[in-house]
Amino acid sequence: MNNFPPPIIDSLKYYVYLYVDPENKEIFYVGKGKGNRCFSHLNDTSESAKVQRIKKIRSREFEPQIEILIHGVDENTALRVEAAVIDLMDISKLTNKVKGHK
Repeated sequence: MNNFPPPIIDSLKYYVYLYVDPENKEIFYVGKGKGNRCFSHLNDTSESAKVQRIKKIRSREFEPQIEILIHGVDENTALRVEAAVIDLMDISKLTNKVKGHK
């Protein structure tokens, strides 16, 4: 799956998602999104650590797992949950560039 149908987008509202390595189940990215945001990284062409990790997973003939951690919330709640999860995970173990909102 690389996009949600419109009825799903409407029910998801804002959400927090995780990118997981399918082989070792290691979470390597935490994000906040709305709509199809969680899939956008799959087509990213930057040289970021997140994109490099996705390329590495794909080189092993796998796809990263995308897990929705929480959904149906407003943007402020999603930002707070994202920041809390990043703090709990320890940003040094993630490919996120920043700790999250505030």
